[in-house]
Amino acid sequence: MSSYALPLLATLGGAAFAFCLGHFLGRNREATDADFGGQALSLIGAVLLSSFILLTGFQVAGSWSALSSARSGTYDEARALTDTYWAAGGLAAADRTAVRGLLRQYTADVRTAEFAELAHGRTSPATWQALDRVRAAVRTAAATRPDQQAAKAAAQSALATVYETRSDRAAAAKAGIPRVIWLAMVVSGVFLIAYPAVLGLTTTARHLVALSFVGAAVAFAVVLAAQLNHPFREPFGVGRTAFVFAETRFGQMDGPQG
Repeated sequence: MSSYALPLLATLGGAAFAFCLGHFLGRNREATDADFGGQALSLIGAVLLSSFILLTGFQVAGSWSALSSARSGTYDEARALTDTYWAAGGLAAADRTAVRGLLRQYTADVRTAEFAELAHGRTSPATWQALDRVRAAVRTAAATRPDQQAAKAAAQSALATVYETRSDRAAAAKAGIPRVIWLAMVVSGVFLIAYPAVLGLTTTARHLVALSFVGAAVAFAVVLAAQLNHPFREPFGVGRTAFVFAETRFGQMDGPQG
């Protein structure tokens, strides 16, 4: 199923839900002024609307902030990978080849295998092991000359940043808005849709169409917040671009200057 099919189906479902409520719970005649207490009903409607807007806004703002942080973190990790790759250029030939090969393997594993796992809120143990092999190769690299010692220290420092940013990425994949807030948002949305029908909305075509638009908007807002809550899942999630960029930089550094 397309990533965009779910918002469309939810929007249509919300519209259908609102239409059915209006049709079965509405009135067949116009209400008289004596049927309702206008001020009290306006207050109740305003409270329901404000509650839904508050909860939805909190969800979207929090999820968007987490999404932006996760995207920025992937570029920080890619930058640290390129720094490590560059620093490895100062090692002895055999160590340079080994470290750079392992860095390429790790980056390819993140770009291919791990992003599929991130969409499900977890990281790949095999990719963690690939990064550990990079660290072991840097640690055991020979450093007999001062320039090699400086290169090894720089590679270890950059690699520590890779571990830090990777841990942040793992935390971002598992993070999410508390479920109680989701429940409150859904319940407030249902009440908001049902309120006009329970109140006695007349079952005219114009009123039912208007109520269907309300149901569609509420359902779309809920699904949008839900999709933004997963920073590595389509259609809004963080992509592989940062690691593609890192691999491009590796190729550039393999030139005569690297």
